[in-house]
Amino acid sequence: MANDGLAVSPEVARATRAAALLATKLGLERPEELAGYLPRRHEDRRQGWAPSMGLPEGPVNFQGVVVRSKLNRWRGRKCSVEIDLNVIFKGLETGDRVRILFYHLPFMARAFPEGKRVAVYGRLEEKSGILRTIHPETETIEEGKEESIHLERVVPIYPLIAGLNQRRVRSTLYHYLRNCWPKVKEAFPPCEGLPNREEAFRTYHFPPSLQEVEIARRRLAWEELVSSQFGVKVRRAAREAIEVERVEKVRDLIGPWREKLSLIMTQGQEKVCEEIDKDLRLGRPMHRLLQGDVGSGKTLVAAHALLRALEHGSHVALMAPTTLLVEQHAAALRKLLPPRLVEVVIWTSASKPNPVGFFPRITVGTHALFAAKTKLARLSLCVIDEQQRFGVKQRAAFLAKGERPDLLVLTATPIPRTYDLLIHGDLDISYLREMPPGRGEVRTFVRDGSAEEKIWAHIQDRVQAGDRAYVVVPRLGDAVEDPTEEASVRKTYEHLAKRFGAKKVALLHGKMKEAEKVGILDQFRRGTVSVLVATTVVEVGVDVPEASLMVIDHADRLGLSQLHQLRGRIGRGGKSGKCILIQRSGGDQAKERLDFLAENRDGFLVAERDFIIRGPGDTLGDEQSGAPRYRHARLPSDLPLLATASQEVAGVWGGEWEKWPGLVEAEKKARADFAAN
Repeated sequence: MANDGLAVSPEVARATRAAALLATKLGLERPEELAGYLPRRHEDRRQGWAPSMGLPEGPVNFQGVVVRSKLNRWRGRKCSVEIDLNVIFKGLETGDRVRILFYHLPFMARAFPEGKRVAVYGRLEEKSGILRTIHPETETIEEGKEESIHLERVVPIYPLIAGLNQRRVRSTLYHYLRNCWPKVKEAFPPCEGLPNREEAFRTYHFPPSLQEVEIARRRLAWEELVSSQFGVKVRRAAREAIEVERVEKVRDLIGPWREKLSLIMTQGQEKVCEEIDKDLRLGRPMHRLLQGDVGSGKTLVAAHALLRALEHGSHVALMAPTTLLVEQHAAALRKLLPPRLVEVVIWTSASKPNPVGFFPRITVGTHALFAAKTKLARLSLCVIDEQQRFGVKQRAAFLAKGERPDLLVLTATPIPRTYDLLIHGDLDISYLREMPPGRGEVRTFVRDGSAEEKIWAHIQDRVQAGDRAYVVVPRLGDAVEDPTEEASVRKTYEHLAKRFGAKKVALLHGKMKEAEKVGILDQFRRGTVSVLVATTVVEVGVDVPEASLMVIDHADRLGLSQLHQLRGRIGRGGKSGKCILIQRSGGDQAKERLDFLAENRDGFLVAERDFIIRGPGDTLGDEQSGAPRYRHARLPSDLPLLATASQEVAGVWGGEWEKWPGLVEAEKKARADFAAN
């Protein structure tokens, strides 16, 4: 900020000094950069929520006065803090109570003394007739002359770091930006119908209404989407520029294999195999993603790819996230491939293969494959199963074992086509939609907690008749915050072991050692154990064709895609299956969601609905390779904006994109990511 030699008022001088200190604290070089330090959300404190409005579906903001604060301790150092508020609406205390709960934070009891006025933002629920919110965001309201900044307006809520509080940051930015608004440079191409960057920044800091905030948010989302799509374009161009020299074919493996193969490939499998064959003839490495529903036959296609690469005298490897899945992949490949054609070996942290023998080798392994000491000579094809369970760096370390190897990525979590460009724009994509013959039909039923006794009686009858059943509970139960809400797999296991007999019921969860898991699953597969009580660890890679029953307790806590994955564990042996979803909470909204799953078996349709409900971040998980994390863009509601951003990128790609600093930065970052991965 320049003052052209003119004296500044004491108010402006104070605002500038405070802004400089804040900028230093935030790691910014100049206070002018604070214009880009944007709120993460906004609260309309002119309105707020009151209990008379009923229980809302999403988070709400409200204010209240503390009337009670209590610290409860149990089981050693575990504790909870209860803070009861008398809700304030339109400046008056209503007499309605809301309870704030904090778990294992005893100091919170001192932070909310009686009589203190508090602004709260959180998700409400009703428990035993009490409205409550767990671990909400809170801000204490102090009486003073600056209350017009913090109350009775649309209030910006800023991101914080240690040593800062919301009121100080908001007040500093308010006074500085009101008096010394800096020039904001445009970094991205404009979007018709949306404000420019400076207008969007100003609205975000000084919002006249939530409607204006939404318009500004769309402009900021536009910048994020253009940046990410430009990065995708850069990475794809860099990948396609890589040249590889294809080795001549030294042996015929596909022909003899297909002649003896007892399975008949579906049209979809044949098409994907043709796409892979075409990729492996190109002068650049293959980078292909194979999306297929549960049981669609991805392993058969992977076997084709592995054999095709082996025809050229190289080494191939398949990586999976768990030892259990590795062993099942190895068993499946040995069953699919003739023993005198290729050798299938396992490589894990506990098991390393012998030196290469007479036959061409397929190595199937876990994370051990990208360990520094692992040597994979002449590695030409990397196949990664359940790639969303590996980070980008892990995938890069695996690919680094070869000299520009081909890559085939498998996933059983279908991603709607509308998101392909967003998440996997630098990969070629294949789909397996039709199911091979021989899979049984799985019927799904939704029941509430009152039907629990009838469900266990039904399972008991079926088990006595020789069937096998999974019982899935989302939580292990070792770190439950509220003992009254325990959804524990241990608790369910103990109950069913008592009911069915301890020898007929086994417990499986992710904290067990791999050898223990394999042993339990082997007992379940052989029928020694009839009921397997497990966490969602059985979601991926557990293949027991004899299992035809599944009960998922507290199904309302899981996403549709995850429930669909779990459901895919049954009906695999040609026998029809039954999946029962027990709903314990969530009301009509959860019931509608679970009913949708019961009525639909198409994994792509289920994934589409899941994305609409939860968005790609929650559905794919934080570790999904390539999944961008957005601060302002909201999907799927911003999909039309994404399509427009993609068109804009296509338009500027061959033109003067260098004049936009945001695109220059996106290009630099994308090239660095490509070089590192």
